[in-house]
Amino acid sequence: MDNPSIALRLLIAAAWSDGQLHPAEALLLGQYLQRLDLESEQKRQLLEYLRLRPAADASAVWLEQVRQMIADPNERQELTEALKMIVGADGRVATEEAKLLEELYLALDADEPQSILARFKRWLAHLTGQPT
Repeated sequence: MDNPSIALRLLIAAAWSDGQLHPAEALLLGQYLQRLDLESEQKRQLLEYLRLRPAADASAVWLEQVRQMIADPNERQELTEALKMIVGADGRVATEEAKLLEELYLALDADEPQSILARFKRWLAHLTGQPT
C-alpha cells in the first residue's frame, strides 16, 4: 500500500475516532481523496473504507504504518496539518481525537512546544471566530 492510501486511512480512522463521521469530516476526506493521484480502483476502495466505521484500534495500525513509511519531514507535517483539519471539521475535538493527535505527534517526532490540545483549541477558536 502506498503512502497516500495509508495517510488517508489514518485520516479516516481519526474522523471516526469519536464514534461518528460528521458530514463536514466526510466532505473534507472526500476532497482529499479526489486530490490523490491514485487509480480509480484504489479510490473506490478508499471511498468504501470511508463509509465503514473502522475498528477502534485502526488508527493505531495506520499510525504505525505512517511512522514507518513517511520519512520526509514535509510529508509528515502535511499529514499532521490534514489530521488537525479533519478532527476539527465538526467544530469540536473529542477526547479520542485529541489523544490521536498526541499519538501522531509522538509517532512522527513532531516538535511542539505547547500541548497539542492547547494549540488545537486555539486554532479552532481562531477558525470559528471564538475568543481564546
